[in-house]
Amino acid sequence: MATILVPLDTSKIAPKVLSEAESLALQLRASVILFHVIEPVATYVPVGASMDLIATTPPDLDTETTDAAKNRLDHLAAQLRAKGLDVACEATFGIPVDEILDQAKIRAADYIILGSHGHGALYHLFGGSVVTGVLRHSTCPVIVVPVRE
Repeated sequence: MATILVPLDTSKIAPKVLSEAESLALQLRASVILFHVIEPVATYVPVGASMDLIATTPPDLDTETTDAAKNRLDHLAAQLRAKGLDVACEATFGIPVDEILDQAKIRAADYIILGSHGHGALYHLFGGSVVTGVLRHSTCPVIVVPVRE
C-alpha cells in the first residue's frame, strides 16, 4: 500500500491541498499521513556588548500546542476517513523542511503533497521556501499544489 505524506499548515490553502491528497489516495488506495510542523519561536536575549543569544521554546514545554494541532488534523482526517481512507495524524516542533523530510523517511512515504503559497521571489530570497527545500532534498516524488487562481 502506498503512503502519502501531506504537510499542512493552518492557512487557507489547506483545503485545496487536502482535496488533491484525497484524490490521489483514492486512486492509489494509499494511506495518508496528515502532518503539521510547529516552528519554534525564537526570542532575542541580550547578554552583553558582544554576546547575544537566540533562545527557543523547548518542545516538551508546549504539549498544548501540539495537542491543538493534532485536534485540527483529526478534524480534517475525519473527512478522508469518511471516504474509506486510512489516515494518521502527526504534529511536531521543528524546522518545517527538516521535519517533513524526516517524517517522509520514517514513514517510508511514496509521495509528499504540499501546497505553495505563491509568494514572490523577494519573499523567497529573504525567507526561503518550505516547498523549495523539500523539492531539493526529497528522495520521493513531491507534488506541489498551486493555490493561486
